[in-house]
Amino acid sequence: MDHDQKPYHFIKEIIKKKQLDKKDILIRIAMIAGAGIIFGAAAACIFAWVEPQASSAIHGEGKAPKVDIPVDEEPTPTPAAGDSSATGTSQDPAANTDGQPRDEIGLTEYKQLYKEMLAVSEKPERSIVNVIGIKSWMDYFNQNYESQQQISGLLVADNGQDLFILTEYRVLEDVERIQVTFWDGAMVDAIYQKSDPNTGFAIIRVTSADLEQSTRDGMEIAPLGNSYGVSQGEPILALGSPIGYSASVAYGVITSVTNKISTIDTEYNLLTTDIMGSKEGSGILVNLDGEIVGIIAQSYSSEDKNIITGIAISQIKQMIEKLSNNEQLTYVGIKGQDVTPEIAEKTGIPKGVLVTTVQPDSPAMLSGINEQDVIVKFGEDKVTTLKQYRDKLDKCTPGQKIQITAMRKGAEGYVEVPFEVEIGEA
Repeated sequence: MDHDQKPYHFIKEIIKKKQLDKKDILIRIAMIAGAGIIFGAAAACIFAWVEPQASSAIHGEGKAPKVDIPVDEEPTPTPAAGDSSATGTSQDPAANTDGQPRDEIGLTEYKQLYKEMLAVSEKPERSIVNVIGIKSWMDYFNQNYESQQQISGLLVADNGQDLFILTEYRVLEDVERIQVTFWDGAMVDAIYQKSDPNTGFAIIRVTSADLEQSTRDGMEIAPLGNSYGVSQGEPILALGSPIGYSASVAYGVITSVTNKISTIDTEYNLLTTDIMGSKEGSGILVNLDGEIVGIIAQSYSSEDKNIITGIAISQIKQMIEKLSNNEQLTYVGIKGQDVTPEIAEKTGIPKGVLVTTVQPDSPAMLSGINEQDVIVKFGEDKVTTLKQYRDKLDKCTPGQKIQITAMRKGAEGYVEVPFEVEIGEA
């Protein structure tokens, strides 16, 4: 039997690519962007909450408090109480006020006197540390060598997290490691903070948590005194490394307080002593009240005598504070000297700050200030001394534009010339 075979046909379908719907694409893009914004906002909120917590966990608290060092006011010059020319009388140092001769000092009393002076040094000595700058290098035979330079440092501030140490930059330049040794021999690594190219001083810091509690309990933050009260003939102690080796003490008297050094945009008073020291000496000058009145700076000492010389502490307290807080140091770039009323009367130069040097490529030079100009105004304020000029400059910030007015000598005498100066950073 024949069976007719009927053909079987499969259903045929053609799959066509769906046409793009622009509206649908825009909706999807908007949804993705919205999700990204929501995720980013959530991440930012979480980070804002977590970051202070992490910082607090690491450092013990949030933002570290700033270092604050009170500034001393310079007193108005008055005749010294013991100056016979001011009182019209003279006193015999060997006599008491009642006219009776003083008791003679024998060897026993002399020995006791030095013991008492040494006792004065106990507290400030606990604020002195040794700062070691370490360099290392390889020779041609791949042998590793290491060199160390050591100098005294001074604990000037404690903000609860870090200890700030004043020292000299000359032992920190190009070093790979800085170590600090405290009063009890404890040694820890330190971090370079900032330096002042004018004085050569620098601040380094040590994390308080790196020290044992016994070390922290025994150390002292430097008792900074008022150097404006230091007078000629006053007994003085030199502590630190004044003679070139650490933990030494030297005794003497102040021989001069009127010598000055002119540096960029300011000047400093020097405290000169009769103590013979080392050219590489460092440390502090301490009065009989146990207060630090000077920082030894032998770079300003007499070249042939190496007499211990220090910069008066009152004039660098603001600089120490700025270095400790890692703040910018302002800079214009002149050296100058005061034109006092007496000098003005004799020479005819206007009262103000006589510019003796203009630093190359400095803001002062770029603004057109020249040597022999006499600065009389800083902004809207009159200035008659270099100290007033420096005080005004300290209130500025790098990049700020200020008008400095000077008197310049011409064919017909001195004329007022304004200069627009953009404050630089030292």
